[in-house]
Amino acid sequence: MHTIKFSTLPGLERTGVFAPVIPVTFKNSVYEFATFALVDSGAEQGLISTVIADALHINWKSIPRKSGLATSGSFLFHPIKDLTAMIFDYEFNLDINVVEGINAFKCILGRKDLFQKATIVFEGFKNQFKIEFRELN
Repeated sequence: MHTIKFSTLPGLERTGVFAPVIPVTFKNSVYEFATFALVDSGAEQGLISTVIADALHINWKSIPRKSGLATSGSFLFHPIKDLTAMIFDYEFNLDINVVEGINAFKCILGRKDLFQKATIVFEGFKNQFKIEFRELN
């Protein structure tokens, strides 16, 4: 089990708002991209920005575009299947969306990806969360 202190979101350090953020490395063939992901229990599925997808040499523009809704409004995305993610020493595949028009290094992991792989306990009163990855056969 890992205990992680809440931290500011990359690019929003001036706000002083702390959130559950975890380091993640995405892999696509020989390409890797290390970033930080917001751990979001309200997000149905994870997302990455087009900048991250480009760094991983994912041809997201060739994937049909879909539209979605969030509390902040509508967004356009391209669904990606079986992207490899590594958090600490745990490696797994996930389906994720490449979202157009978001902050360059934005990444969110949600219920259909991270929450299916791990037990996550938020301790807001301590400004931290605990994560324990499941052993999958």
